[in-house]
Parts: sequence; structure tokens; C-alpha cells
Amino acid sequence: MNVESRDSVSLKPAELDEVGQIFLSNGLPVSDEELDRQVESFPLAVLATVEGDIHGLMLGSLERIGGTPSILWGMGVVRKGKPAAETLKAMTGELTRRAAISFPDEDVLVAARLAQPSCYVLLQSYANVVPRPGYTPNGEDRAWGRRLAKRYGNDGHFDDREFKVAVKGRKPPCLAVLDTSPVKATGGAKIASLVGTLDASRGQAMIAFGWAVAEELAAGSYLAAC
Repeated sequence: MNVESRDSVSLKPAELDEVGQIFLSNGLPVSDEELDRQVESFPLAVLATVEGDIHGLMLGSLERIGGTPSILWGMGVVRKGKPAAETLKAMTGELTRRAAISFPDEDVLVAARLAQPSCYVLLQSYANVVPRPGYTPNGEDRAWGRRLAKRYGNDGHFDDREFKVAVKGRKPPCLAVLDTSPVKATGGAKIASLVGTLDASRGQAMIAFGWAVAEELAAGSYLAAC
């Protein structure tokens, strides 16, 4: 498997068409217009290929939100099949690798807009994930949830107590999740209950985040976990 990160605007129409077909085969039809909007919103694209065929794409960003260094997992998808989990971990790991270079000696927030427990489980590689089972988010946590919802374009639909994007009205706010539906969840009943049953095709999602600790980021520990 080859994994590369590059400017998202460099994605070719044929590559975006192939990604759209993967979304469709996973049960999440995404329009060309939505793909184009997400490419404009997230400057990095991580592409996983095997012998020239796309097995996964994740849009993302390394940026500062209110001065805090952040990794944003944007819209993404993995192809069905045995390599799906490996593909997902390789793509998120590539953004972590780049963050270690871009934000040396700093703790880095890692955030995702997700719809499946399998994506949440991957986020658990990081520290102090919010929301999490048995934990009541405090005011700072909820403020971070609102900031991230605004950055993802979901602020008008976000519940800062449940950390979920709800559907208000007939038109979904956005279908752009990191779709990990081909990957089997391993987090157990508590994680399944926390994430719940979210229908990404109707705009439902959870916005969750954790922290990559500076020392472990520099040591490559998160890459080892991936």
C-alpha cells in the first residue's frame, strides 16, 4: 500500500470520481458539489492506493484553532475489504506524522466528525477523548465542541452536551464524515452506546476530539499505535 499526502486541490477529477464511487458503495451517496466543497475546506488530502487503485482518501488539515495546534480529520472513506482497517490507520497516521514536524514540542488537538464506533475507537489512541463513557464534559470541553462544530460547518446543528450533529429540517446539514463503515468496531458496548446509531446519509454525526501529547508525538508513539 502506498500512502501519500498532498494539497487537496491537486486531486484529479478521475480520483474524485473514484472516491465518490467508494462512498456510494458504502451506502453514503455524496454529490460532486459536496466533494468540491470539502476539498476547498480542507487543504490536505491523504490518498491510499494499491497498484494504482484508490483504497482510501481522507481530507484533513493541520492548523491552529484559537492558537491551539490541531489535526482535523475531515471527510474520508475506505474501500470495503480486508485492508480497510490498515488503510484507515495509515491515513490518520500520515497526518500525525506531519503534525509532529509542524508542531514540535506542543500538545496537539486531534478532532474527527464521525458516524461509526470504529472511527471513535481509532481516536481513542489519543489522550482525554471527549466525549467518552462515564465522563461528563466540562465547560471547556463543550466550548471546544462548539469551536470544532463551527470549523466543520455544523455549528447551527450541534448539541454541545451530546457532541452530536442533529438534523433540523428536511435538508441535511452535511454528509461529510470520515466514513469507516467497512471497519469492524472493537470498542465494546460502551462505545457503541456512546456513539449510537448515526445515519450519515441524513447528516447525523458526532464531533469528538482528543490530544496528542507532545512527548509521545515527537517519539512517534501514535504512529506505532497506528
